[in-house]
Amino acid sequence: NSPGLEAGILPGDILYKVDGTEVTGMEISNVVAMIKGEEGTTVNLTLVREGVSENIELTVERKQIEIPTISYEVLDNNIGYIYISEFDTITESQFTSALDDLNKQGIDGLVVDLRDNPGGNLDVVNSILDQILPEGMIVYTEDKYGEREEYKSDEENQFNKPLAVLINGNSASASEIFAGAIKDYGIGTLVGTKTFGKGIVQRLIELGDGTAMKLTISKYYTPKGYNIHKIGIEPDVEIELDESLKTQAVITHDEDNQLQKALEIIREKLQQ
Repeated sequence: NSPGLEAGILPGDILYKVDGTEVTGMEISNVVAMIKGEEGTTVNLTLVREGVSENIELTVERKQIEIPTISYEVLDNNIGYIYISEFDTITESQFTSALDDLNKQGIDGLVVDLRDNPGGNLDVVNSILDQILPEGMIVYTEDKYGEREEYKSDEENQFNKPLAVLINGNSASASEIFAGAIKDYGIGTLVGTKTFGKGIVQRLIELGDGTAMKLTISKYYTPKGYNIHKIGIEPDVEIELDESLKTQAVITHDEDNQLQKALEIIREKLQQ
């Protein structure tokens, strides 16, 4: 439902020019500033697309974009599905409502989809994991002085049904905290491809003149002490998204081979 999709932008497209200005090698924040603007105005984008010999010229109308961080439903065989696009401040309450509703509908298993989730708020992902994990360590951070801060789950809530978590190379940061905790506790199966590998905590420090500095303050570690920075987390079951689907803007559940593999794993667990 984004202006980019409406204009015809597809996954895998390479942004070459913005309003005629080449952006190759430019800082991403500067490119974003060139693309953003007043709602109702337009921006001209020049794209390079694999398999297309000539550059693609598109005019995109700027619009206010509202992206829900959670979507969920009950799939075949009574298996719940929750997609988390990012870990924003509103995500915790949305996840709680989604999981409560799915449990009320009597699901027998659950797939949590973290593919292309770039991360987000550390406290939010910890609060969500507290609803899934048994009592114990969720994640801990450690600064250059060896000072640790620990985040733990209590015994009040945990998910005891078959669980699968979908990950890929764009699952980063808070998504990797989620995936790492699930893997270390062994309470679910990671399905997909290796994650991005961002295991650091960063803080924005405002400088008082309208600018800010992003400062890395610590590294985070999974419950078993694994720091995934520049390494990533390997899935338990590795499966690439079908090549034909990688440039599709919208993929149905039926054709999504990674999701289908996760559902197959849950069905097998239910039969054991």
